Amino acid sequence: MVSEVVPTVSPEVCFQPAPGQVVFAEPTTRTTFTIYAISNRPDARINVSLSSGSPSAVDFKLIKIPSIGSGYYTFKAIVEATEDLLNLTYSYTVDGNTITLDRPVTVIPRTCQTNENEFRTVVELQPGQDRADIKIPWLKVDDWQGWVWVRPRNTWIEPRWITLKELPVLLGSHFFLLQPVNSTIDPASSFCVYPCSTAEATVHMTSARDGEEPNTVYARVRRTKADSTAKVYVVGKITTRADVFESIDGAIGMAKEYLGTSNLRYEMPPTHDRGTLWPHSQLGFCTWSSIGEYVRPTNENLDRLVKSLKDADLPIGSFIIDDGWQDIRAGMNGIPETKGLWSFDIWDGMNISFRETVDIIKRGLPTVENVGVWMTLHGYWNSIASKSPLVAKYKMRPYKLSRDCVPGLIYKGFEMQTCTQPDEKDYIWWLPPKELAYQFWKDYFSVCAAAGITFAKVDDQAYCSFLAGVEGAEEAFALWNGMNKAADEIFGEGRVIHCMAHYERMFNGDIGMGLATNGKRAVFRNTNDFGLPRPNVHRDHIHYNLMNCIIISRMCLIPDADMFMSAAQWPAYHAVLRAFFQGPLLLSDRAGEHDLEVIHKLIGRTRYGVYEVIQAPNTIRPLRSRIWEPTLDSGIGPSIKAVSSFPVANASSVILWSSRDSAAHASTDILFASDIIDALGPEDLLPDTKYLLWFNDHRSAIYFNPSLSSGSPIAEIALPPETHEVITIAPSYSIGGTDGIEIACLGLVDKYASLAAITAIQVLTAPECLRTTVTFEGKLAFVAKTIETARIQIFLNSAQVSYKAEILDGLSASLLTVDVNAGAGSRGAADAIGWTVDVCVIASE
Repeated sequence: MVSEVVPTVSPEVCFQPAPGQVVFAEPTTRTTFTIYAISNRPDARINVSLSSGSPSAVDFKLIKIPSIGSGYYTFKAIVEATEDLLNLTYSYTVDGNTITLDRPVTVIPRTCQTNENEFRTVVELQPGQDRADIKIPWLKVDDWQGWVWVRPRNTWIEPRWITLKELPVLLGSHFFLLQPVNSTIDPASSFCVYPCSTAEATVHMTSARDGEEPNTVYARVRRTKADSTAKVYVVGKITTRADVFESIDGAIGMAKEYLGTSNLRYEMPPTHDRGTLWPHSQLGFCTWSSIGEYVRPTNENLDRLVKSLKDADLPIGSFIIDDGWQDIRAGMNGIPETKGLWSFDIWDGMNISFRETVDIIKRGLPTVENVGVWMTLHGYWNSIASKSPLVAKYKMRPYKLSRDCVPGLIYKGFEMQTCTQPDEKDYIWWLPPKELAYQFWKDYFSVCAAAGITFAKVDDQAYCSFLAGVEGAEEAFALWNGMNKAADEIFGEGRVIHCMAHYERMFNGDIGMGLATNGKRAVFRNTNDFGLPRPNVHRDHIHYNLMNCIIISRMCLIPDADMFMSAAQWPAYHAVLRAFFQGPLLLSDRAGEHDLEVIHKLIGRTRYGVYEVIQAPNTIRPLRSRIWEPTLDSGIGPSIKAVSSFPVANASSVILWSSRDSAAHASTDILFASDIIDALGPEDLLPDTKYLLWFNDHRSAIYFNPSLSSGSPIAEIALPPETHEVITIAPSYSIGGTDGIEIACLGLVDKYASLAAITAIQVLTAPECLRTTVTFEGKLAFVAKTIETARIQIFLNSAQVSYKAEILDGLSASLLTVDVNAGAGSRGAADAIGWTVDVCVIASE
């Protein structure tokens, strides 16, 4: 017998649950608690010490489950639990060295269930009262930890993991998703707290400041409309079914009741308006990173970029001219580096007219239907130039800005925005008075439309919350309301990308809730830029987008994940996220630097020869069963995980991103039955049906039976740094009667959102086949649970076609792939909406 040779590699071990986590044990399993470990060394000796109970330490045993990726091994231990709180301390020994981890896992037995509960605080400002600081007595800082959405930057809100004792004193918090750390609270509880602003006042939350009651959370209320009674609401919802999204839906639902929007139906923008397609249903392009972030567009560099895109044969449908195109002047609104808008025209460095600039794009790229431009909500970064002719035309005057309106931010010198200047006297914007804000925007957009512009990206919106006093707040409201109304009238509904707009009106108020738009969804930049020079920027960009979607997908907004580059800065890592968003799909490639494989995984050609983006019908969300996981820690450990459902296909996609600190280690996960059921939705499981899990990048598959207990491990998966995986979870239908073959449809496997192409799927009995209708060309794949494929015939639009069969090792199954394309489809009667593919099983003799 030959013994296994153990590789001499540095030991890596991670645990599930992870050190520092707080988890609970259900009453039905309270006598034991199962824990897992993953290591790159099969010879690792791993154990767990118990703070109470017997025995005092338990060894992990190596177990065998399907492994996706290579080089890691799974271990399991079962500990005896009691009705007391249990602390578990992990240790492992490799090559004679013992490592003990310093953060224990806390296991809280679920000995009782707390009733669900709702909490409400209504704050009312009387006429003449401009601010209020109100204690929230029902939010106990000693009882909770979790995700808190904080505004650490001028215009961006980001989720942070904190205990409520660590809640910032100055930085505003806008949303809370919490789990208990107090053992007297049902450990399965989740608590969502939502401060709800109105058109009369805004609200966010902080911990106590000097002179206030310590260890307490306060609501910070600011009036935004003069001479009226103004109300805001702070609501909270506790649910106890371990479904974090129930508490979120409950809290936001309570806020909608107060605002009167419970029955307001949110509507997507029209597909066509003003004679053109909605810009964001097309493959888009933006000049920001492509020309260079701080390089102004010119006739020459724009022409060179357009020729590059045409040479690459990219079917660009919408095109944004980003910052730098406007007629601006420097040094009139403060220090010499400040810049303000001078006129509605294009800058003279273009050497051609506004209309001719648009023509360069549309002549050079015949597929471009929509051209958009960038601007800020106040004209340019430092507003309107104080000596501009626009000042007299629109009766503009100076408005004061104050850092005190958004306290707690860190300033590191001048960074374009006005309040980063060294002298407070320069914190001034020149703006039209509120009664002329709409006319200003209508005239500006009319000039743009006359040049051929059909949509806009309006930036720096949240910076308007720096406008001081009630008068400044009213001006901020008027600027946005006038801009949005004018854009709807001139360009068409839903044709503004609202960017750098993370503040109370969007996250917590009348815009996000749909009051300001009468239920018309607005495109909303979900996070900061994708490629900033910051540590961990790429994984953080994915993390922030997914976590923000928890909120934004429940509001009257369409989340926009930002542009990306197809051939630089982790392109596939970013591209796959955009496939599961409903917002714009924008490239920002440098001239001549395009990865066509990445791009074509995001788009598809219809039977009419038109390219469209292939995106999921529902915005992606984090996997609810993993919301408390430490996915951003150092060393090996769990990945970022999210899910997107495809009801038409009765299927879902789970997407994993490697996410360890500094991209220094692989992400390692054990997938459980509970994860798969969570992804599919317990209420949407098909009766008496097995499911296939297809790991697209690893080209591996496993079968899953929903009857397994929720804690059953299904597979272990490892992702190297900078990588991702898309797992397709599809029902496996029995085709062919009593001697039938199980067949699962994977969608177009050459696309990131493979299931998005499916518009219908059904089982037919005459003939015995699985019929799938798709709207795009591509490689349509199926997995048949057989290695004998002679009984399988495939028909494309009624014409029999050949297919590729590949045996899947260890599964007694075959991957069947058929090319769906216009040439093949022409052999049969083309379906009205695409191609119909029948996978038929011939009865055995």
